[in-house]
Amino acid sequence: MTPRVHLYTVCWDEADMLGFFFRHYDPFVERYVVYDDGSTDGSLDILAAHPRVELRRFERVEAASFVLSHKAMQDEAWKESRDSADWIVVTAIDEHLHLGGGRPMEDYLAAQAEAGVTLVPALGFDMNAPERPDDSGVLVERVTRGRPRIAFNKLSLFRPRALRETGFGPGRHAAEPVGDLRLPARDEVMLWHYKHLGFERNAAREAEQARRLGATDVEKGFGQHYLWGRERLRAFWDEMEATSRDLAAPGFDPAAEAVRPLWWEGRPSMIRVGEARPAPSVPARVLAEPMVSVLIKAHDHAPYVRQSVESVLAQSFQDFEIVVTDDASGDGTLEIVQGFEDPRIRVEAQARNLGISATMNATVGRARGRYLAILNSDDFALPGRLERQVAYLEANASVSLLFGLPRIVDENGAAAAPFNDFLRPLDFPDFSCRSWLREFFFRGNCLCAPTAMIRRDAYGQVGAYDPRLTNLQDLDMWVRMLVAGRTIHVLPEELTAFRIRAGNANMSAPRRDTFMRSAFETTKILERFAALDPEAFEEAFGDALDGEAGAGPDAPVPDRLARLCARDPRTEYRFAAVEHAYRTATDADGYDRLRAVSGSVDALGQEVIWARDGLRAELGRRDAAIAALEGMLTAREADLAGTWATLEDARSGRAAAEAEGRARAGRIAALEADLREAAAAQAASRAAAEGTERDLRTALRLAQDSRERMRRSLSWRSTALLRWVGRKTGL
Repeated sequence: MTPRVHLYTVCWDEADMLGFFFRHYDPFVERYVVYDDGSTDGSLDILAAHPRVELRRFERVEAASFVLSHKAMQDEAWKESRDSADWIVVTAIDEHLHLGGGRPMEDYLAAQAEAGVTLVPALGFDMNAPERPDDSGVLVERVTRGRPRIAFNKLSLFRPRALRETGFGPGRHAAEPVGDLRLPARDEVMLWHYKHLGFERNAAREAEQARRLGATDVEKGFGQHYLWGRERLRAFWDEMEATSRDLAAPGFDPAAEAVRPLWWEGRPSMIRVGEARPAPSVPARVLAEPMVSVLIKAHDHAPYVRQSVESVLAQSFQDFEIVVTDDASGDGTLEIVQGFEDPRIRVEAQARNLGISATMNATVGRARGRYLAILNSDDFALPGRLERQVAYLEANASVSLLFGLPRIVDENGAAAAPFNDFLRPLDFPDFSCRSWLREFFFRGNCLCAPTAMIRRDAYGQVGAYDPRLTNLQDLDMWVRMLVAGRTIHVLPEELTAFRIRAGNANMSAPRRDTFMRSAFETTKILERFAALDPEAFEEAFGDALDGEAGAGPDAPVPDRLARLCARDPRTEYRFAAVEHAYRTATDADGYDRLRAVSGSVDALGQEVIWARDGLRAELGRRDAAIAALEGMLTAREADLAGTWATLEDARSGRAAAEAEGRARAGRIAALEADLREAAAAQAASRAAAEGTERDLRTALRLAQDSRERMRRSLSWRSTALLRWVGRKTGL
């Protein structure tokens, strides 16, 4: 069956390489997830056009470091493919994973999966050419000249279900993976790195990359080759070209030619298929005293405890025992731990829940190691933790408590935000007793207990954790060890993944109960400082008491501590000051001092209560005044309501009058229109009558004129008698 392969990479202005990249990987990659880091050269168009590419924006999760942001993406992004891919490829655009002899990668991966291989580190080779070839074909056939390079021996192929963490180093030049780690029987996959294709192209790109480095990158030396400059890069090119050879030549054996040591060889956590996993060194002498006892107190952490135990079993340092005390879990935590068969795991269960401190005491009491490493059952150790801490303590006998930094993760192991500032120690001027005492007194705890490795004799010297303390039992222990003359050091590297649970489920999470409990427990921890010898107290706090009468170096340490506490505005500190005055009041002078202190130092927050009661009284007076004003306002509102009703009536009458006025105006307008129409009709009739009259008058005049003419004519006169006879006779 063809394996499902998902590839994760970052792109920045690589349009001239993407054609080679896709032609090489398309035959066996099902899905590409590409994080683009601001390309402006056309890369985005090429990526968007590829049907298998999911294009995302590269985020600088470490604002001051491109390299660490890149590492974070490579360590976490692939985890989304755990349930959908058979193999993961983590690579760069100019890195081509390659098998000699033209063997198809998909066939090789299918065979390795069948053999039980879970990760395939690649043998690194630096490829080069005088100029970048034209964009056609595949590079592993066109550019075959190169040389082995140890920096390019990289973890690039692995099974996502088998690995819990990749643990990439900066630049992916090494890794400390965690999980079921099974290598191929022999190393065959090569990583041909095509960074050096044309000197001018490479020089320009290196200069651009140098400008993209952050302050942390420069400070820590990450990507320092980007800062070489043209002259040094030219010398590197000349040496590279002189030592390169044809890697495709017959008889070339990549495993024999690769630069060693290979980071994946010689690690007990990694075996080659067909080999038995080396027996741990400790089980053979399980009754003997181990070098390290890993202390795990557990309570209802079934979703996490397996990872916690497995992270210890996978450590490169194997001379340990795991001492587990289950604090009456009810969710299967105990059964999960008991399911491990490693004889180094020693488990005991408490019949009832006794709490953090009592459970820790039971765990410490059963430990036999020279060093005690604390690990919570919902956290997990990062690769190499035990090895680095043991090496440091072995080389520094004066250090009793060795801490590291936590990697803050959420329920699912992804990066999360802390609710404590565990980086504060990195700003200390030194790790002297003075620095730690002042930090713990003025600011509180800044150490992450699950990163601690402590000499067992330190516990023997100072005794058990105070079982009455729940939230600050660790801080109490650190102060007691300092008072006993023990020293604390912090390694500036992440050693343990510290899980921030959802819903503020951590015991140290910022909740109401933790705030209340911590305030009380602080008063008990402050008492520990009274046990400091005068010299140590003076060194740590003498300058904080300068100029205060009765608080000089000759005064008893408890008295000086009480004065120091009285200066602090926090209630728990002031309570400690008054409590000291009470405990030491055994005579008249003491009673006088107690009366003075208890009347001037607000030990129980009475000033706040006094101010609150005064505020309540003032609020009562204001409430009465407000009630009176409300009565006046009610009466005024009633008056206004009457006025408003009258106004509404007037408004209603006015509206009716306005309506009647508008109706009357309408009637008048209609009458005026009728009148205008009648006048017009009358005018038209008069004009017609006048015309008719004129016509009649004209006709009459014409008739009269005609008659007159006839009368005057002769014929008319001659026939007058005949006309008269005719009228008379009717003829």
